[in-house]
Amino acid sequence: MSLPPFDPYNAPVAKNTPADIGRMNAEFNQVVVKLGEVGVKLHGHFKWWILHGFWNPTGFDFHCEDWKRLHDVAAKSPRLGFDPSDMPGYDPWKAADIKFVGFTQAGKPPLVHLDIAISRPGLCRVYIAVKGYPQKIDALQRAKAVTARDTAVYKEIYRRVLALGVDLDLHIGSHLTAGRSRLDGINFVARDHEALKKALTDAVHPGGDKVFAPGSKSAVGHLPLSISYRATEGTGFRQIWRPNSSDRPIATPDPKKDPAMDAGFSSHFGDNRNLPDLTSVHCAVSDRICNIHIDEMGFVMTDPQGNVIVNPDVLRHLLIELLWKTNLQGKLPFWALDRVNFDIASSPLNFKPVGIGFDVVQTKRVKATIRGQCSVDGSMECSGTIGLGINF
Repeated sequence: MSLPPFDPYNAPVAKNTPADIGRMNAEFNQVVVKLGEVGVKLHGHFKWWILHGFWNPTGFDFHCEDWKRLHDVAAKSPRLGFDPSDMPGYDPWKAADIKFVGFTQAGKPPLVHLDIAISRPGLCRVYIAVKGYPQKIDALQRAKAVTARDTAVYKEIYRRVLALGVDLDLHIGSHLTAGRSRLDGINFVARDHEALKKALTDAVHPGGDKVFAPGSKSAVGHLPLSISYRATEGTGFRQIWRPNSSDRPIATPDPKKDPAMDAGFSSHFGDNRNLPDLTSVHCAVSDRICNIHIDEMGFVMTDPQGNVIVNPDVLRHLLIELLWKTNLQGKLPFWALDRVNFDIASSPLNFKPVGIGFDVVQTKRVKATIRGQCSVDGSMECSGTIGLGINF
Protein backbone atom coordinates (compact mmCIF):
# COMPACT_ATOMS: atom_id res chain seq x y z
CA MET A 1 0.00 0.00 0.00
CA SER A 2 1.54 3.28 -1.11
CA LEU A 3 1.35 6.41 1.03
CA PRO A 4 -0.30 9.52 -0.42
CA PRO A 5 2.03 12.38 -1.28
CA PHE A 6 2.68 14.95 1.45
CA ASP A 7 0.21 17.85 1.35
CA PRO A 8 1.56 20.84 3.35
CA TYR A 9 -1.89 22.49 3.37
CA ASN A 10 -3.50 19.55 5.15
CA ALA A 11 -0.58 18.65 7.43
CA PRO A 12 -1.27 18.78 11.20
CA VAL A 13 -0.18 21.95 12.98
CA ALA A 14 1.89 21.61 16.15
CA LYS A 15 0.48 23.73 18.95
CA ASN A 16 1.70 24.49 22.43
CA THR A 17 -0.45 23.07 25.18
CA PRO A 18 -1.57 25.31 28.07
CA ALA A 19 1.04 23.57 30.22
CA ASP A 20 3.78 24.39 27.68
CA ILE A 21 2.67 28.02 27.54
CA GLY A 22 2.66 28.19 31.33
CA ARG A 23 6.22 26.89 31.56
CA MET A 24 7.44 29.31 28.91
CA ASN A 25 5.76 32.27 30.62
CA ALA A 26 7.37 31.25 33.93
CA GLU A 27 10.83 31.19 32.30
CA PHE A 28 10.29 34.55 30.62
CA ASN A 29 9.05 36.01 33.89
CA GLN A 30 12.30 34.95 35.57
CA VAL A 31 14.19 36.89 32.90
CA VAL A 32 12.04 39.97 33.59
CA VAL A 33 12.62 39.60 37.33
CA LYS A 34 16.39 39.36 36.87
CA LEU A 35 16.32 42.48 34.67
CA GLY A 36 14.40 44.27 37.41
CA GLU A 37 17.04 43.28 39.98
CA VAL A 38 19.60 45.40 38.12
CA GLY A 39 17.33 48.44 38.05
CA VAL A 40 15.38 48.03 34.80
CA LYS A 41 11.75 47.25 35.73
CA LEU A 42 9.49 46.56 32.77
CA HIS A 43 6.19 45.76 34.51
CA GLY A 44 4.33 48.93 35.44
CA HIS A 45 7.01 51.25 34.04
CA PHE A 46 6.94 50.66 30.29
CA LYS A 47 4.39 49.71 27.65
CA TRP A 48 5.84 46.59 26.14
CA TRP A 49 4.92 43.14 24.84
CA ILE A 50 6.75 39.95 23.92
CA LEU A 51 7.25 39.28 20.21
CA HIS A 52 8.73 35.78 20.45
CA GLY A 53 10.93 33.75 22.75
CA PHE A 54 14.11 31.78 22.27
CA TRP A 55 16.27 29.37 24.20
CA ASN A 56 20.01 28.72 24.53
CA PRO A 57 20.26 31.36 25.87
CA THR A 58 16.81 31.82 27.39
CA GLY A 59 15.18 35.13 26.57
CA PHE A 60 12.81 36.91 24.22
CA ASP A 61 12.48 39.73 21.74
CA PHE A 62 9.99 42.40 22.78
CA HIS A 63 8.61 45.70 21.59
CA CYS A 64 8.90 48.75 23.85
CA GLU A 65 6.98 51.90 22.98
CA ASP A 66 9.33 54.19 24.97
CA TRP A 67 12.59 52.55 23.95
CA LYS A 68 14.62 55.77 24.40
CA ARG A 69 13.63 56.02 28.06
CA LEU A 70 14.41 52.30 28.45
CA HIS A 71 17.89 53.06 27.12
CA ASP A 72 18.31 55.93 29.60
CA VAL A 73 17.25 53.75 32.54
CA ALA A 74 19.70 51.00 31.53
CA ALA A 75 22.54 53.48 30.97
CA LYS A 76 22.07 54.98 34.46
CA SER A 77 21.93 51.63 36.28
CA PRO A 78 25.10 51.11 38.35
CA ARG A 79 24.71 47.36 37.94
CA LEU A 80 24.69 47.40 34.15
CA GLY A 81 27.59 48.21 31.86
CA PHE A 82 27.72 49.04 28.16
CA ASP A 83 28.40 45.85 26.22
CA PRO A 84 27.76 45.70 22.43
CA SER A 85 28.60 41.99 22.12
CA ASP A 86 26.57 39.61 19.97
CA MET A 87 24.23 37.03 21.46
CA PRO A 88 25.96 33.68 22.15
CA GLY A 89 25.40 31.04 19.51
CA TYR A 90 23.28 31.94 16.50
CA ASP A 91 22.39 35.66 16.56
CA PRO A 92 19.44 36.53 14.26
CA TRP A 93 20.01 40.25 14.88
CA LYS A 94 23.53 39.95 13.50
CA ALA A 95 22.24 38.01 10.50
CA ALA A 96 19.65 40.75 9.88
CA ASP A 97 22.27 43.50 10.34
CA ILE A 98 20.31 45.11 13.19
CA LYS A 99 22.28 47.87 14.92
CA PHE A 100 21.82 47.97 18.68
CA VAL A 101 23.10 49.16 22.03
CA GLY A 102 23.75 46.44 24.62
CA PHE A 103 24.07 46.28 28.40
CA THR A 104 25.35 43.42 30.57
CA GLN A 105 24.96 42.88 34.30
CA ALA A 106 28.08 43.09 36.47
CA GLY A 107 29.11 40.03 38.47
CA LYS A 108 29.44 36.32 37.85
CA PRO A 109 27.26 34.32 35.41
CA PRO A 110 24.35 33.82 34.99
CA LEU A 111 24.03 37.48 33.89
CA VAL A 112 21.13 39.35 32.35
CA HIS A 113 21.80 41.11 29.03
CA LEU A 114 19.63 43.78 27.40
CA ASP A 115 19.83 44.89 23.75
CA ILE A 116 17.98 47.92 22.37
CA ALA A 117 17.84 48.23 18.57
CA ILE A 118 18.60 51.64 17.10
CA SER A 119 18.10 50.71 13.46
CA ARG A 120 14.61 49.36 14.23
CA PRO A 121 13.11 51.66 16.91
CA GLY A 122 11.11 49.81 19.53
CA LEU A 123 12.71 46.40 18.97
CA CYS A 124 14.47 45.06 22.08
CA ARG A 125 15.58 41.75 23.51
CA VAL A 126 16.67 40.41 26.87
CA TYR A 127 18.28 37.09 27.75
CA ILE A 128 20.26 35.31 30.45
CA ALA A 129 23.89 34.53 29.64
CA VAL A 130 24.78 31.47 31.69
CA LYS A 131 28.33 31.09 30.39
CA GLY A 132 31.29 33.38 29.94
CA TYR A 133 33.61 35.38 32.15
CA PRO A 134 32.49 37.40 35.17
CA GLN A 135 31.85 41.05 34.34
CA LYS A 136 32.89 44.23 36.12
CA ILE A 137 31.98 47.85 35.44
CA ASP A 138 34.93 50.09 34.59
CA ALA A 139 35.30 53.85 35.11
CA LEU A 140 33.52 54.54 31.80
CA GLN A 141 30.49 52.41 32.82
CA ARG A 142 31.45 49.63 30.45
CA ALA A 143 31.00 45.93 31.21
CA LYS A 144 34.42 44.34 31.10
CA ALA A 145 35.10 40.63 31.27
CA VAL A 146 37.13 39.64 34.33
CA THR A 147 39.52 36.95 33.10
CA ALA A 148 42.07 34.99 35.08
CA ARG A 149 44.74 37.48 33.96
CA ASP A 150 42.80 40.28 35.72
CA THR A 151 42.95 38.60 39.13
CA ALA A 152 45.34 39.59 41.90
CA VAL A 153 46.46 35.95 42.18
CA TYR A 154 47.60 35.79 38.55
CA LYS A 155 49.29 39.20 38.66
CA GLU A 156 51.27 38.32 41.81
CA ILE A 157 52.40 34.97 40.43
CA TYR A 158 53.27 36.44 37.04
CA ARG A 159 55.43 39.18 38.61
CA ARG A 160 57.10 36.73 40.97
CA VAL A 161 58.00 34.23 38.24
CA LEU A 162 59.07 37.01 35.85
CA ALA A 163 61.48 38.30 38.51
CA LEU A 164 62.98 34.79 38.55
CA GLY A 165 63.63 34.94 34.81
CA VAL A 166 60.60 33.19 33.27
CA ASP A 167 57.91 35.07 31.32
CA LEU A 168 54.68 33.07 31.67
CA ASP A 169 53.08 34.91 28.74
CA LEU A 170 55.39 32.94 26.46
CA HIS A 171 54.21 29.60 27.84
CA ILE A 172 50.52 29.83 28.76
CA GLY A 173 48.49 28.23 26.00
CA SER A 174 44.84 27.78 27.01
CA HIS A 175 42.42 26.99 29.83
CA LEU A 176 43.96 29.55 32.19
CA THR A 177 42.21 29.71 35.57
CA ALA A 178 43.16 31.41 38.83
CA GLY A 179 42.48 30.10 42.32
CA ARG A 180 41.14 32.02 45.28
CA SER A 181 44.60 32.52 46.80
CA ARG A 182 48.25 32.44 45.77
CA LEU A 183 48.51 29.06 47.50
CA ASP A 184 45.93 27.70 45.02
CA GLY A 185 47.79 29.51 42.23
CA ILE A 186 47.00 29.31 38.53
CA ASN A 187 46.29 26.38 36.22
CA PHE A 188 46.78 26.31 32.47
CA VAL A 189 47.64 24.16 29.47
CA ALA A 190 51.11 25.04 28.24
CA ARG A 191 51.83 25.88 24.62
CA ASP A 192 54.81 23.54 24.85
CA HIS A 193 55.29 21.93 28.25
CA GLU A 194 58.80 20.79 27.33
CA ALA A 195 59.77 24.40 26.57
CA LEU A 196 58.35 25.50 29.92
CA LYS A 197 60.30 22.76 31.71
CA LYS A 198 63.48 23.90 29.96
CA ALA A 199 62.85 27.55 30.91
CA LEU A 200 62.38 26.64 34.57
CA THR A 201 65.39 24.31 34.54
CA ASP A 202 67.64 26.94 32.92
CA ALA A 203 66.53 29.84 35.17
CA VAL A 204 69.48 31.15 37.20
CA HIS A 205 70.19 34.03 39.57
CA PRO A 206 72.65 36.76 38.44
CA GLY A 207 75.43 34.88 40.23
CA GLY A 208 74.74 31.70 38.25
CA ASP A 209 72.94 29.75 40.99
CA LYS A 210 69.94 27.68 39.95
CA VAL A 211 66.54 29.18 40.82
CA PHE A 212 64.55 25.93 40.98
CA ALA A 213 65.13 22.41 42.22
CA PRO A 214 63.49 20.03 39.69
CA GLY A 215 62.12 16.63 40.58
CA SER A 216 59.15 14.29 40.55
CA LYS A 217 57.51 11.73 42.79
CA SER A 218 59.27 8.93 40.88
CA ALA A 219 62.68 10.58 40.67
CA VAL A 220 65.72 8.98 42.31
CA GLY A 221 68.77 10.61 43.84
CA HIS A 222 67.26 13.07 46.35
CA LEU A 223 64.76 11.12 48.43
CA PRO A 224 63.44 13.98 50.65
CA LEU A 225 62.89 16.20 47.60
CA SER A 226 61.15 13.37 45.73
CA ILE A 227 58.85 12.78 48.73
CA SER A 228 57.90 16.47 48.68
CA TYR A 229 56.68 16.02 45.10
CA ARG A 230 54.28 13.20 45.99
CA ALA A 231 51.27 15.47 45.30
CA THR A 232 52.81 17.04 42.18
CA GLU A 233 51.59 16.01 38.73
CA GLY A 234 54.35 15.74 36.16
CA THR A 235 57.68 17.43 36.81
CA GLY A 236 57.92 19.69 39.85
CA PHE A 237 60.09 22.75 40.37
CA ARG A 238 60.54 24.26 43.83
CA GLN A 239 62.22 27.61 44.33
CA ILE A 240 65.47 27.25 46.26
CA TRP A 241 65.91 29.57 49.19
CA ARG A 242 69.48 30.79 49.42
CA PRO A 243 70.13 32.55 52.74
CA ASN A 244 72.59 35.00 51.14
CA SER A 245 70.33 35.90 48.18
CA SER A 246 69.86 39.68 48.05
CA ASP A 247 66.37 39.43 46.50
CA ARG A 248 64.94 38.03 49.76
CA PRO A 249 65.96 40.65 52.36
CA ILE A 250 65.80 40.09 56.09
CA ALA A 251 63.51 42.52 57.92
CA THR A 252 65.83 42.99 60.91
CA PRO A 253 65.06 45.79 63.35
CA ASP A 254 67.61 48.57 63.68
CA PRO A 255 69.07 48.23 67.22
CA LYS A 256 69.77 51.98 67.32
CA LYS A 257 66.12 52.97 67.11
CA ASP A 258 64.00 49.81 67.29
CA PRO A 259 63.46 47.69 70.43
CA ALA A 260 64.89 44.19 70.42
CA MET A 261 62.36 41.35 70.18
CA ASP A 262 62.51 38.11 72.11
CA ALA A 263 61.87 35.36 69.55
CA GLY A 264 60.54 32.92 72.13
CA PHE A 265 58.03 35.37 73.57
CA SER A 266 56.90 36.69 70.20
CA SER A 267 56.15 33.16 68.99
CA HIS A 268 53.15 33.14 71.35
CA PHE A 269 51.53 35.71 69.03
CA GLY A 270 52.16 33.90 65.74
CA ASP A 271 54.88 33.98 63.11
CA ASN A 272 57.96 36.12 63.64
CA ARG A 273 57.72 38.98 61.14
CA ASN A 274 61.44 39.77 61.32
CA LEU A 275 62.44 36.65 59.40
CA PRO A 276 63.33 36.62 55.70
CA ASP A 277 60.65 36.08 53.09
CA LEU A 278 60.16 32.32 53.36
CA THR A 279 57.57 31.97 50.60
CA SER A 280 58.52 29.82 47.63
CA VAL A 281 57.33 29.39 44.04
CA HIS A 282 56.24 25.85 43.23
CA CYS A 283 55.59 24.77 39.63
CA ALA A 284 54.06 21.52 38.38
CA VAL A 285 54.46 20.94 34.65
CA SER A 286 52.88 18.16 32.58
CA ASP A 287 51.57 17.72 29.06
CA ARG A 288 48.00 17.73 30.41
CA ILE A 289 47.90 20.64 32.87
CA CYS A 290 50.32 22.96 34.63
CA ASN A 291 50.01 24.62 38.02
CA ILE A 292 52.10 27.42 39.50
CA HIS A 293 51.49 28.64 43.03
CA ILE A 294 53.32 30.24 45.93
CA ASP A 295 53.90 28.17 49.05
CA GLU A 296 53.73 30.20 52.24
CA MET A 297 56.42 28.02 53.82
CA GLY A 298 59.41 27.31 51.61
CA PHE A 299 61.58 24.44 52.77
CA VAL A 300 64.06 23.80 49.95
CA MET A 301 67.32 25.64 50.58
CA THR A 302 71.07 25.31 50.27
CA ASP A 303 73.45 24.41 53.05
CA PRO A 304 76.78 26.26 53.59
CA GLN A 305 78.39 24.01 50.98
CA GLY A 306 75.75 24.88 48.37
CA ASN A 307 73.98 21.52 48.47
CA VAL A 308 70.18 21.52 48.05
CA ILE A 309 68.48 20.27 51.21
CA VAL A 310 64.97 19.96 52.62
CA ASN A 311 64.77 21.69 56.01
CA PRO A 312 62.45 20.83 58.96
CA ASP A 313 59.89 23.43 57.84
CA VAL A 314 58.63 20.78 55.39
CA LEU A 315 56.44 19.42 58.23
CA ARG A 316 54.57 22.72 58.49
CA HIS A 317 54.12 22.81 54.72
CA LEU A 318 52.72 19.28 54.59
CA LEU A 319 50.32 19.62 57.54
CA ILE A 320 49.03 23.17 57.04
CA GLU A 321 49.36 24.08 53.38
CA LEU A 322 48.90 20.68 51.75
CA LEU A 323 46.62 18.79 54.14
CA TRP A 324 44.60 21.60 55.79
CA LYS A 325 44.36 24.43 53.26
CA THR A 326 44.45 22.38 50.03
CA ASN A 327 43.23 18.82 50.47
CA LEU A 328 40.30 19.82 52.67
CA GLN A 329 38.91 22.36 50.21
CA GLY A 330 35.38 21.30 49.33
CA LYS A 331 35.12 19.25 52.52
CA LEU A 332 35.20 22.21 54.94
CA PRO A 333 33.80 25.73 54.49
CA PHE A 334 36.25 28.40 53.35
CA TRP A 335 35.73 30.46 56.51
CA ALA A 336 37.14 27.58 58.56
CA LEU A 337 40.13 27.07 56.26
CA ASP A 338 40.86 30.81 56.28
CA ARG A 339 40.30 31.62 59.96
CA VAL A 340 41.57 28.53 61.80
CA ASN A 341 45.36 28.57 62.12
CA PHE A 342 47.50 25.70 63.34
CA ASP A 343 50.87 26.47 64.92
CA ILE A 344 53.45 23.85 64.01
CA ALA A 345 56.98 24.00 65.43
CA SER A 346 58.89 25.73 62.62
CA SER A 347 61.35 28.56 61.96
CA PRO A 348 58.71 31.35 62.03
CA LEU A 349 57.77 30.13 65.54
CA ASN A 350 61.36 29.58 66.70
CA PHE A 351 60.65 25.80 66.73
CA LYS A 352 59.05 26.09 70.17
CA PRO A 353 55.23 26.04 70.35
CA VAL A 354 52.41 24.02 68.87
CA GLY A 355 48.85 25.19 69.09
CA ILE A 356 45.80 26.55 67.36
CA GLY A 357 44.45 30.03 66.67
CA PHE A 358 41.23 31.53 65.37
CA ASP A 359 40.87 34.86 63.57
CA VAL A 360 37.88 36.50 65.25
CA VAL A 361 38.22 39.57 63.01
CA GLN A 362 39.73 39.29 59.54
CA THR A 363 39.62 42.31 57.22
CA LYS A 364 42.13 44.03 54.96
CA ARG A 365 43.12 46.45 57.74
CA VAL A 366 42.32 44.70 61.02
CA LYS A 367 43.05 41.19 62.27
CA ALA A 368 42.22 39.95 65.77
CA THR A 369 43.30 36.44 66.78
CA ILE A 370 42.87 34.29 69.87
CA ARG A 371 45.50 31.59 70.21
CA GLY A 372 46.36 28.73 72.54
CA GLN A 373 49.81 27.08 72.56
CA CYS A 374 52.01 24.64 74.40
CA SER A 375 55.78 24.60 74.12
CA VAL A 376 57.62 21.49 72.93
CA ASP A 377 61.12 22.41 74.15
CA GLY A 378 60.83 20.40 77.37
CA SER A 379 59.21 22.98 79.64
CA MET A 380 55.65 22.07 78.53
CA GLU A 381 54.44 25.59 79.26
CA CYS A 382 51.02 26.50 77.90
CA SER A 383 49.65 29.95 77.15
CA GLY A 384 46.66 31.77 75.74
CA THR A 385 47.01 35.07 73.88
CA ILE A 386 44.91 37.64 72.07
CA GLY A 387 46.60 39.42 69.18
CA LEU A 388 45.49 42.54 67.34
CA GLY A 389 47.07 43.71 64.09
CA ILE A 390 46.24 46.93 62.25
CA ASN A 391 47.53 48.00 58.83
CA PHE A 392 47.71 51.75 58.42
